[in-house]
Amino acid sequence: MALKVFGGLTMVKGKQVRTIVAASSQKKAAELVGVSLSYLRGYWSETGNAVELKTALSQPGVVFTALPENDKQFAPVSTSV
Repeated sequence: MALKVFGGLTMVKGKQVRTIVAASSQKKAAELVGVSLSYLRGYWSETGNAVELKTALSQPGVVFTALPENDKQFAPVSTSV
Protein backbone atom coordinates (compact mmCIF):
# COMPACT_ATOMS: atom_id res chain seq x y z
CA MET A 1 0.00 0.00 0.00
CA ALA A 2 1.31 3.45 -0.91
CA LEU A 3 2.31 5.86 1.82
CA LYS A 4 0.35 9.04 2.46
CA VAL A 5 1.41 12.01 4.55
CA PHE A 6 -1.13 13.21 7.09
CA GLY A 7 -0.95 16.53 8.91
CA GLY A 8 -2.77 18.22 11.75
CA LEU A 9 -2.33 19.97 15.07
CA THR A 10 -1.19 18.43 18.35
CA MET A 11 -0.53 19.99 21.73
CA VAL A 12 3.13 20.31 22.77
CA LYS A 13 3.95 22.08 26.03
CA GLY A 14 0.58 23.83 25.99
CA LYS A 15 0.83 25.06 22.39
CA GLN A 16 -0.67 23.78 19.17
CA VAL A 17 1.97 22.73 16.66
CA ARG A 18 1.79 21.36 13.13
CA THR A 19 2.41 17.62 13.19
CA ILE A 20 2.96 15.28 10.25
CA VAL A 21 3.46 11.55 9.69
CA ALA A 22 3.83 9.25 6.68
CA ALA A 23 1.70 6.13 7.00
CA SER A 24 -0.11 3.59 4.86
CA SER A 25 -3.54 4.44 6.29
CA GLN A 26 -5.43 6.84 8.53
CA LYS A 27 -5.67 4.07 11.13
CA LYS A 28 -1.88 3.61 11.21
CA ALA A 29 -1.32 7.38 11.31
CA ALA A 30 -3.70 7.72 14.28
CA GLU A 31 -1.85 4.93 16.14
CA LEU A 32 1.53 6.56 15.49
CA VAL A 33 0.38 10.00 16.62
CA GLY A 34 -1.56 8.65 19.61
CA VAL A 35 -5.00 9.97 18.73
CA SER A 36 -8.26 8.20 17.96
CA LEU A 37 -9.13 7.37 14.38
CA SER A 38 -12.25 9.55 14.62
CA TYR A 39 -10.15 12.51 15.81
CA LEU A 40 -7.68 12.08 12.97
CA ARG A 41 -10.48 11.81 10.41
CA GLY A 42 -12.20 14.89 11.81
CA TYR A 43 -9.26 17.23 12.26
CA TRP A 44 -6.36 15.99 10.12
CA SER A 45 -5.97 15.75 6.36
CA GLU A 46 -3.67 14.34 3.74
CA THR A 47 -1.10 17.02 2.92
CA GLY A 48 0.28 18.03 -0.46
CA ASN A 49 2.80 20.51 0.95
CA ALA A 50 6.20 19.79 -0.65
CA VAL A 51 8.23 20.39 2.54
CA GLU A 52 5.92 18.21 4.62
CA LEU A 53 5.95 15.42 2.01
CA LYS A 54 9.74 15.43 1.76
CA THR A 55 10.18 15.45 5.53
CA ALA A 56 7.66 12.75 6.44
CA LEU A 57 8.53 10.45 3.54
CA SER A 58 12.20 10.57 4.51
CA GLN A 59 11.31 8.50 7.62
CA PRO A 60 7.94 6.74 7.25
CA GLY A 61 6.27 5.97 10.56
CA VAL A 62 8.12 8.74 12.41
CA VAL A 63 6.00 11.58 13.79
CA PHE A 64 7.39 15.08 13.16
CA THR A 65 6.41 18.42 14.69
CA ALA A 66 7.14 21.90 13.40
CA LEU A 67 9.92 23.75 15.17
CA PRO A 68 8.70 26.67 17.31
CA GLU A 69 11.10 29.12 15.71
CA ASN A 70 10.32 28.06 12.12
CA ASP A 71 7.08 26.30 11.22
CA LYS A 72 8.55 25.24 7.86
CA GLN A 73 11.14 23.01 9.55
CA PHE A 74 10.28 19.79 11.36
CA ALA A 75 11.93 17.58 13.95
CA PRO A 76 11.08 14.01 14.95
CA VAL A 77 9.00 13.67 18.10
CA SER A 78 10.97 12.20 20.97
CA THR A 79 9.55 8.90 22.17
CA SER A 80 11.54 8.88 25.39
CA VAL A 81 9.67 9.33 28.67
